[in-house]
Amino acid sequence: MKQQLAQWLGSVSQRPGGDILAIQTLRNALMAASVLASAAMVALMGVLATAQLHNRNISLVAALLLATSTAFAVVAIVRLARAGFDLQFDQATHEQLATNVQSALTFTQTAAWLLTLSLVTAASGLVF
Repeated sequence: MKQQLAQWLGSVSQRPGGDILAIQTLRNALMAASVLASAAMVALMGVLATAQLHNRNISLVAALLLATSTAFAVVAIVRLARAGFDLQFDQATHEQLATNVQSALTFTQTAAWLLTLSLVTAASGLVF
């Protein structure tokens, strides 16, 4: 995947206006990570606000998963923002950019899985 990403960055940068496409693609990934972080924080506030009404252990696990999901999404945001600046100012090679973007996408995917797992955990606390 990283090699394909580096090839895509190389081919896009050679096209007229391709740098705009690359920046917009990074912006879209950045926005997805931002929405994910916001959703995890809102869910965390909900779990903390209603923790006394539910099983303490399930609420604790859900809160920890949500906090971790938020942290992963924030790391993805930072890496994507850095990649955007590096791309704009030609401060990194396509391979370095691909590594940063791939890492950010992995963090975003992990944050999404943790958010999903935390919501299932919180929902199971409501059922049991």
